[in-house]
Amino acid sequence: MAFGSSLKSTFSFILLLLILPLLPTITQNIRNLYHHHIDPRDAVGVIHVKGVIYDAAPYIKQLYKHFKNNEIKAILLKIESPGSASGSAQAIYQEILTLKGLYPKPIISLVENICASGGYYIASATDHIICSGSAIVGSIGATLSWLFQLKEFIEQFKVKYIPLSAGKYKLATDPFTDMTPEMKALLQSMLDDTYDQFVHDVATQRKLSLSQSSVWADGKIFNGRQALKLGLVDQLGSLSAAVSALKERALIQGEIRWIKTPERKGLFGMLNADSEGEDDIALTRLLNRACTYLENRYGNKAL
Repeated sequence: MAFGSSLKSTFSFILLLLILPLLPTITQNIRNLYHHHIDPRDAVGVIHVKGVIYDAAPYIKQLYKHFKNNEIKAILLKIESPGSASGSAQAIYQEILTLKGLYPKPIISLVENICASGGYYIASATDHIICSGSAIVGSIGATLSWLFQLKEFIEQFKVKYIPLSAGKYKLATDPFTDMTPEMKALLQSMLDDTYDQFVHDVATQRKLSLSQSSVWADGKIFNGRQALKLGLVDQLGSLSAAVSALKERALIQGEIRWIKTPERKGLFGMLNADSEGEDDIALTRLLNRACTYLENRYGNKAL
């Protein structure tokens, strides 16, 4: 009996571990289905773009989810970012443009404090940018800010560094060796090309003059009011301005129902990060079938 009880407890504990990571998704899907059947308000998806961005994948997942959801009429990006890795910002920028073509719906950006460098790269892909008058905007440029020269430092401690490499430029970013003029020229050429891509993309989406890029780009930062005059943003305002813009562009008459992607935190979030989208799809289908069955079986009384 003791063995059977122990086995049952172990099984229950394992089952609990398997279910716990799914609870936020289950709760969110039940809430969304409830609103779909009961709440007549039009839905707008919300995505928070926060901090320095080094990974585009979580944001691209959320974008796909909101763009592909036919119930969501528009998308709001709430951006508070001082920048990102250039590749991550460019990837999100390109995905926004692609998804706008595949699933046409308005997407606007709202900035309260800062939307700079890679953060602005992302915002420039949206249809409309709103920011506060004192927000920091711009910093359109490229940098390798992690380069250091530590050779003389270690030599003071009589440390002898013996690097082995193949390729003339392989040690270009090695902090313990001297950077040759050729190495520096190579890195500068790479940065210049990355900068040119950034400037070209912003100019294309914001309809700005490339010949005047030294005015609105060149790594310069501006406050919101200055950015408005330069054409980097479309409007000064806060959430109420964003709501008005969303309603106008998405033809929403009444109140807005905000749809946020639930965040997965802690150990279970890390373990299930890759399957988040699949979990949501499967659970949504299951709950949709359940609601359809209840409606067919009991009518509105079931709700």
